[in-house]
Amino acid sequence: MQKWGRNKSGSYRFRCLSCASSATRKRPDITSLSHQKLYENWLLNKLTLTDFGIKYGVSRRTLDRWFKPFRDKDITPIKLDVRGGVLIIDGYCLQRGATVLIAQTTSNKVVNWSFTCTENFETWLEFFNNIPSFPRVIVCDGQKGMLKAIKLRWPGIAIQRCQFHVIHHVNILLTKKPETRAAQKLKIVVQDIINIKTRDDLKIWLVNYKHWHLDFGSFLKEKTYQADNLTLTGRPKWHYTHGRLHAAHSHLKNAFPSLFQYLKIASVPNTSNRIEGGINAQIQRHVDFHRGTTLFQRRQIIAAFLKQKQR
Repeated sequence: MQKWGRNKSGSYRFRCLSCASSATRKRPDITSLSHQKLYENWLLNKLTLTDFGIKYGVSRRTLDRWFKPFRDKDITPIKLDVRGGVLIIDGYCLQRGATVLIAQTTSNKVVNWSFTCTENFETWLEFFNNIPSFPRVIVCDGQKGMLKAIKLRWPGIAIQRCQFHVIHHVNILLTKKPETRAAQKLKIVVQDIINIKTRDDLKIWLVNYKHWHLDFGSFLKEKTYQADNLTLTGRPKWHYTHGRLHAAHSHLKNAFPSLFQYLKIASVPNTSNRIEGGINAQIQRHVDFHRGTTLFQRRQIIAAFLKQKQR
């Protein structure tokens, strides 16, 4: 076979020197890959199938035929190497009983995603096991199952808790307008966390926190005993008198070891807002383009968007 000019489409034709017949060499694998990319492009487009066909000069029926092999298939991530990098992870709830777990780098490149029923230790561990390399730092919101899975998958890895999530959770427990002076002062101390940019800022903040603890430590530990509600050993049951304040302080104190890693390691963000405000917001926008779709169709739209973020 030798080259024998081109077709109208621009592809080469080949001619057999023995029988003088000519043909075009076909590559079904490349054709299929091209159709798949076109399908993923359509998922992220506002156009109807008919309008999309007009844009590419083919009929709706042709597009239907091209897209049919991909309508029932999951779009899977490309495995990327994040060895020594910073990984930001978060979960996005699609609906009750449907969540997508997402990991991305600080350069906004998506590393991995997975669709699950819920966020717990098992789902996070399976998600992390599909990331082959060992990142240097993980930035996350600090969900218990997630933290446990991180420590099992990557022992000794540095973890940066999202400061926004910690502040938000503490503020929920303290309420918008706390009544006690201890809660009011703690709210001010917690709100200052977001202003810590240097180690000197951290030293000043720690001094303020210690002063708060000296002033209200005893108040924090006050207990209320229930004389008419006894344990099996006959002792009265008790609870912290200022339960919400105690819970808010405990949440803050438990987050301390991983709240300020960004001051020790360069280029580590102190929040996971790159996913919250970037990826998650765009996911919602693409889902809104296609209202009335099934859960599986929404999963395909989201996966197509996340795969685009891998390139």
